[in-house]
Amino acid sequence: MADIYEFVKRSDNSRPLYTSYELSKMIRDKRASERLDAAEFALKYEVSLEVLLQIEEGGCSFSPGLYKACGQILNLTSEQLLSEVNDDTAAASFRSNGNDDNVQKTFHIANMLFNEIIMQKKIGIN
Repeated sequence: MADIYEFVKRSDNSRPLYTSYELSKMIRDKRASERLDAAEFALKYEVSLEVLLQIEEGGCSFSPGLYKACGQILNLTSEQLLSEVNDDTAAASFRSNGNDDNVQKTFHIANMLFNEIIMQKKIGIN
């Protein structure tokens, strides 16, 4: 059974580089390292306080506007924010003592589950 991500992904071993939770944490960490309160931080990076708080909570689906704000704050382009990472199956196969077929199936299932969670989060299904 195909998930919605099957229609947009590039490879069976690829997944989004950043989840909304990771972006939220990166922004919270950046604000903490700069020792600014939320209002000062929002003003510095020219995003509304409401948008900053939505991002930091991480409980919402990320819209294009939230991705744009993340890009401004983290100095990342849209391409970087929406890029994918490919799992290194060769390293996993090495650890599996040659059980390549099972390792590939495990990666496929894990990526399908991960992608389904991400896509449901993006379309607002919890």
